Amino acid sequence: MTVTDISLQKGDNGAPQLSISGTNVYCSISHKNNFVVAAYSAEYPIGVDVENLESDKDYLRIREHYSNAFLHGVTTKEAFFYRWTLAEAYAKASGQPLLEVLAQPFEPTDNLHYTTISNFLVCTYVDSNKDKFQRPKVILL
Repeated sequence: MTVTDISLQKGDNGAPQLSISGTNVYCSISHKNNFVVAAYSAEYPIGVDVENLESDKDYLRIREHYSNAFLHGVTTKEAFFYRWTLAEAYAKASGQPLLEVLAQPFEPTDNLHYTTISNFLVCTYVDSNKDKFQRPKVILL
């Protein structure tokens, strides 16, 4: 395989569409500051999100707005970022708008993986049957 076998385009819904050697695969990309993360899966829809844990994001206001839904029970800034990155990754994998995901109650899931790199938190979510779920591999470049 060469670089010419890889194609990345913007889909109709704005999400990236990745093709490797003519085969479409699920793909997700996220960035924060100068940090970029990408994930792909040949089998299942996938979503990835990255946040800077040292961000000045007004998490208290956001947490309060969604405290009866997806962010219920979140009490610390760190917990907020773990739940927020999951919401973003889940929205990307499921194709649901982020605001709809945040308005729903949080349902615990095993289909996710967190990685911390320096002060960045990365959440990867795979939209698959729990029995078939395999933890995503994270490759640092």
